[in-house]
Amino acid sequence: MLGFIVFVIKLIIGGAIAYILPSILNREVAKIDHLKISAIGILSTSIFSICIQISPESSYISAGAMILIGLFSYNLSNDMLDFEKVLFFSSVIIGLFIGFGYILQGIILSFLVYYIVNNESDLFLFFNKNINDDDE
Repeated sequence: MLGFIVFVIKLIIGGAIAYILPSILNREVAKIDHLKISAIGILSTSIFSICIQISPESSYISAGAMILIGLFSYNLSNDMLDFEKVLFFSSVIIGLFIGFGYILQGIILSFLVYYIVNNESDLFLFFNKNINDDDE
């Protein structure tokens, strides 16, 4: 019973982060892509949480689940824009962390994704500046 309660808490936190992160960034994400991002976040959280509960000492099931989610998410993200792909794959990674039980790390990672997406122009200017300095 306690394992089920932990599973439900992980699903609630993972689903909330997967839904809120694209909503906060508000970059005109299409409704269908927002639904895909939220669904893959919940799906990855649930699959990894179940894998950990089934066999906590064995990593074979978790590795198989990561490959399955990776292939599934790659197929779903073919028609998305680059910005939406960043949100999509970060939602998968955040769901992975929360599913494994690293809830605090998942929350910290979501703040990191938020910072990177909001300050992407500053980051690209920094990288372009370093490339131009090497050419001179």
